[in-house]
Amino acid sequence: MPGRAGTRAFLCASATRDYAASLSAYDVRECVLSVDVGTTALKAALLAPDGTALGVSERAYARGTTRGDSGLSGAMEQDPNDWLEAFARAARDVLSPHGDAKPAGVALSGQMQNVVLARAGASLRPCLLYSDVRAVEEAERIRRRLRSDEDAFPLSNFKGAAACLCKWLWLARHDAETLAEAETLLLGAHSFLAYALCGGDRSAAACDPTTASTTGLLATGPPSVDARWATETCGGFPGIHPVLLPKLTIGFAPPPLGAIAPETADTLQVPKNLVRVPVFHGVGDLASTTVGAVGVGADGGAGYAYCGTSGWIARARARGGADFANGEAASSTTSTSTTNGSEIKQNPLSTTFTLLHPDPKLEIVAASMVTAGGNVEWARRALFADGAEPSPKAFDAAAAAAPPGSEGVLFLPHLNGERSPFTDATARGCFVNLSPATTKAHMCRAVLEGVAYNYRALADALAPPLDESEPMPFLGGGANSPLWTQILADATRRPLAPLPDASTVAARGCAAGAFERLGLWGPPAGAEGEGGRAAPPAGYFPRGGDGGEAFAPDADAAATHDENYAVWRKLHDALAGAGAGSLV
Repeated sequence: MPGRAGTRAFLCASATRDYAASLSAYDVRECVLSVDVGTTALKAALLAPDGTALGVSERAYARGTTRGDSGLSGAMEQDPNDWLEAFARAARDVLSPHGDAKPAGVALSGQMQNVVLARAGASLRPCLLYSDVRAVEEAERIRRRLRSDEDAFPLSNFKGAAACLCKWLWLARHDAETLAEAETLLLGAHSFLAYALCGGDRSAAACDPTTASTTGLLATGPPSVDARWATETCGGFPGIHPVLLPKLTIGFAPPPLGAIAPETADTLQVPKNLVRVPVFHGVGDLASTTVGAVGVGADGGAGYAYCGTSGWIARARARGGADFANGEAASSTTSTSTTNGSEIKQNPLSTTFTLLHPDPKLEIVAASMVTAGGNVEWARRALFADGAEPSPKAFDAAAAAAPPGSEGVLFLPHLNGERSPFTDATARGCFVNLSPATTKAHMCRAVLEGVAYNYRALADALAPPLDESEPMPFLGGGANSPLWTQILADATRRPLAPLPDASTVAARGCAAGAFERLGLWGPPAGAEGEGGRAAPPAGYFPRGGDGGEAFAPDADAAATHDENYAVWRKLHDALAGAGAGSLV
């Protein structure tokens, strides 16, 4: 069925004869079904050990994202049953051409910083998404209580109303009955899917280090202490029971959580050739994308940009580097979190994140925005009055009819609050400088440019500055738009290189740990006598610009964007100072 519940699939059955013949050389039993539980759709890719995709499917969620029964401003919910239905359909899409052949494993990644209440393999209520910022009052209560001594702020990466403790506390105050029924609280969409596929076994309730480090629920501590939940701090709030928190897994190449039992396959209507296939809880989407974009290992220090429903600029670096935020080194207010005996530093006032990398030798530094491509999805619905939501190409065609800079029309892309380059749960989107001469083309282009200006602010928030001499790898749905890619290059004054086969970059990052654990890249991780990590096949991890076109900034357009950005960057503070946030 087309539309929200539709699918975009590339399957062996629809490939050319020559390509299908080349795929027949692969043994499905050595492949991994890599799954990304995204915000608007679930993507599944059947990957060979060398990274070749034997099939790719994308299934949009039937019910999508809603504001939930509360109707509160900032509420963003999703039904986890949608994730299960989308998984079953996408798995059938990519496995049906291969008959009864079973893949070697299922590897899962997905959106992070969610709150899912679950019991016996089922969700008890809609999930509070990472973009849900309804818990403004709860965030302020937590800040007041815990900031009596900022030098010892006990929660790592606490980012206000979007933090999971705030959402948890909101549920304790407003849906205590459901919370009391829960046997576990899960913090990533992929975590719920893994838990459900393993039959709802409580031992399958898990969280990877990267996802955990986004939640604001990890404790700070000395370098000798591994990552751990801040159970004492969280348990000090009424209605919060830390026993619900899932176990923490290792980041790269963890053992499987379990396998898909026949009765679970029947209940969830997943393909029979997934019965008894091991389920691997991979890392959250930012980490799988980072691994897919720049690889795994101590040399993975490159930066990249991602533009999906949300967006970020991130880099991997050696663990233990000085933490910088907004151009300033973390001062005495910096707090720390640790894993595998290594320290991660975090300034509670920072609007960047320092996250746990799946490789314990590395960490991820990221500046992320709540809504990136989601602004375009909104504009496609809102700006076309005939009710027919245009395709992305049609939207780009409309935007291309306006000149660079949109003749001064500006757009703030903070539809669901913001976390970088500032943290404000009450920030919202708006157009500025509309006039009788403003057309739909101006507004469409202003949306693309407003998101691009926020990426410029994200890049400025990361310090030391990103290298501008080499094209920055660019991926996500936004990388499919040549117009938007050029606007981003112009607005940020940085050359961008959409990665080749960008649609499977995150899938390769997600599957990498499973391939290693299964021994499909060499000796399994943790095997007796193993001297180190197995090397992935050449070409498994793409590099920016290899085989793809780089988009260089246009000098004239960049100059126009400089003028717009000088005004744009002041608008949030001006609106906040006027009290705009008090109205939402």
